[in-house]
Amino acid sequence: SGRLITDWSQVRSLPGPPCFGDDGFHMKLFASLTLCCTGILILYFVTMPRVHAHGDMKQIYKGNTANFEISVKSIPHKPMVGQAHFSIEPKNASTGEPVTQALITLIVRLEDEAFQSRAVNSPSSPTVYDANLTFYEEGPWEAEVKIETIPGQENSVYFIVDVSGESVVSGTGAGYFFIFVFGVLVLGVGTLTFRYRNKGTRSA
Repeated sequence: SGRLITDWSQVRSLPGPPCFGDDGFHMKLFASLTLCCTGILILYFVTMPRVHAHGDMKQIYKGNTANFEISVKSIPHKPMVGQAHFSIEPKNASTGEPVTQALITLIVRLEDEAFQSRAVNSPSSPTVYDANLTFYEEGPWEAEVKIETIPGQENSVYFIVDVSGESVVSGTGAGYFFIFVFGVLVLGVGTLTFRYRNKGTRSA
């Protein structure tokens, strides 16, 4: 006891937690990147319609019922075959005050086909009710906005939406973003596969 050890071969390391190798580190890193990219994609596509919709819309109809004044805007400005976004702003016909508590349904019809979507508002935009619909065929679609503030008492307005035959190729930026994220994921999978394949070859 009391002697200074100079022969380092006699020194043993203390037990400690196991360390992850390079493979474990890369697996964790890839899993984290995958989760982050997935979360970003979900957030982007969920918020994109509402953000873009309220920023660049064109009024396609404005009319009145006995109790309400209703304004309808759309994007794209000229609806085409594909998805379209509609914003509906109802106001009290007597006072002009915005209506923030209502059940609103948007219905479109073409010959024997009919589709509907519930228009909903949000705490951040209580006066605007948003709805999404997909048009599968060109032609003059009859649109109906049905509004109800008192159970059993419905008011409706009708107008025509001319849908052109051109397909909607919207969200170019979103497409590039998706390709980028997909490329990152493919690159990560390829890198890990290559590393494990080389490791197996060396072991053999």
